[in-house]
Amino acid sequence: MATALLTASCYNEGTLVNNPAPLLQYQHKPTEARLLTLAKSYAEAINQNLKDQVIHPGQYADYGVALAKLGLQEQANVMFNNEKTFFPNSTKYVEFLKRTYTPNLFADNHFDTSKIDVKALDSIRVEYTPEELAAQQELEADPEYQKMLKLQQLEEKEAKAAAVKKAREERAKAKKAERKAQTKAREKEKREKEQAKKAAEKERAKAKKAEQKAKEEAKKAERKAKEEAKKAEIEAKKAAEKAAADAKKAEQKAQKEAEKAALKAQKEAEKAEKAAKKAQKEASKASQESDVEAEDE
Repeated sequence: MATALLTASCYNEGTLVNNPAPLLQYQHKPTEARLLTLAKSYAEAINQNLKDQVIHPGQYADYGVALAKLGLQEQANVMFNNEKTFFPNSTKYVEFLKRTYTPNLFADNHFDTSKIDVKALDSIRVEYTPEELAAQQELEADPEYQKMLKLQQLEEKEAKAAAVKKAREERAKAKKAERKAQTKAREKEKREKEQAKKAAEKERAKAKKAEQKAKEEAKKAERKAKEEAKKAEIEAKKAAEKAAADAKKAEQKAQKEAEKAALKAQKEAEKAEKAAKKAQKEASKASQESDVEAEDE
């Protein structure tokens, strides 16, 4: 029976109770009365460990076995489930305990990791027999037992102190890590803000540069348009001047042609006049000859 109770905590250094006497007494001679005393000791140890935030592997399993042996099946099953809740790696072993001590509640996974009501165990009435009392007195009077008791108390005290120290160190380490993480987060946030600010400034500079470039392009286009207009104006003026020169040239040519035509016409007229005079002379001569011939006849 003692072996069954110790199995759950065998891999944890030190016992799970603050006072090792109940465990040693139960190991020496397992009885229901000593089992109840041991169960109370387990409950008190668990409550203290909850307060210290140093939950030990196996403490709920050992307490569950004690409760099951006392006939408190439902409470025992809750403690077994607590063990699985805190230490999932123990699931296979806890299921073995449940099959052994609470088989009817194997599928019930209800757990409660709040403070244990130790006074509730007072409802279990057991009495020590005269033989048990005599054996307890004999055990307490045994120097080897007292020596072992003191040694175990010292080991338990040292283990508890080490656990508390470790818990404090872990809390301090966690707090330091949290501060470091917060500092790192603040630095990261600061860097991100600076990067965002630089990016915004870069975008503004880029936009300003683009705006300046657009203005320059607009001015350049305006200058080009003016130059093109001026050039077009010059071209138009040249074209007008050329058109005027061509018109004048054409006019002069036409005038010359007209003068030439007039001169030709005059010559033709003079020629025609000469021809008319000649014809007149010819007609006059013919008339005279006709008159002469008429006279001759």
